[in-house]
Amino acid sequence: MNCSKICSAKFFLKENKLYLRVYFLGMSHRFYLGDFVEFYWVEKFEEYFKNNNMKQKVKNLKTGMDKISCEYIEHFMKLTEYWKCYRKNIWTKYDIETEKKTSEFLKTFKQPFPEILHINPYMMANAYGLIDLPKEVFEGINGKTVVDGGGLNGDTALLFHKYFPESAVYVFEPLSANVEKINSFLKIDNCNNKIIPVQRGLGEKSGVVEICFGENKNMAEIVPLDSFKEISSPVGLIKLDTEGFETAIFKGALEVIKRDKPVLAIAMYHTPEDFFDLKSKIEDLNLGYKFMIRRSENILPQADLVLIAY
Repeated sequence: MNCSKICSAKFFLKENKLYLRVYFLGMSHRFYLGDFVEFYWVEKFEEYFKNNNMKQKVKNLKTGMDKISCEYIEHFMKLTEYWKCYRKNIWTKYDIETEKKTSEFLKTFKQPFPEILHINPYMMANAYGLIDLPKEVFEGINGKTVVDGGGLNGDTALLFHKYFPESAVYVFEPLSANVEKINSFLKIDNCNNKIIPVQRGLGEKSGVVEICFGENKNMAEIVPLDSFKEISSPVGLIKLDTEGFETAIFKGALEVIKRDKPVLAIAMYHTPEDFFDLKSKIEDLNLGYKFMIRRSENILPQADLVLIAY
């Protein structure tokens, strides 16, 4: 059995400052938990910037994008010039506007399972960034299958169930602790049996990997979406937030994408290849996709950016 170690994490002190260090695919990513937020995956982005014509890469990424998306790209590039940004000046104008809308949303929003998990109100209010889709595209997802790749504790599954109540939501999550959490709230409310946890990770090829987080270890089965035959109805949405495996999962889902042309909502900030090259890979399919970039959550300014294809 061939296994590869994915990640681990630990806190450490340096110069009286608290950091979180994450080890992922052999790379070390550091978060400073203080007045400054240090850009993570720094080494990989720096290497990519040195080896590529970034002016052309940025131009290609912006092509066909709306104003808000272009502002996100420009803002991201500005932040990466310094690799560290002050928390008081890190959000775009659109982020600030969305934050105001979230404040209004919070007046009526209630956490569905507060004892089990916390759903980020920003993410719920803007539907993981999908709220800006054309109305007919957004509403057209309802009733089709939703694939939630990297389902974590089920927060996005609950979000998708709220906005697309007629859709079956398949939640792919390899960590048993997270799947247990999903099952625990489904025992309280089965969500009309529309949320289906799948304790597997998505990938390009079938296999098994070892996932390490702290002292916890999981052997996780990986399956390409194209090989997952339990889904029978057309797929209307594929969401991927899988810590750098997004492009591999995309390659393992090409048959489904070509067949159904689902909306794609893919976290693009984990690797420079995802950020700058994934859009062109989707364009190469010649399916007529349009693109925009939105923010799924408001945790870190360089993170939580989602490439949406529709």
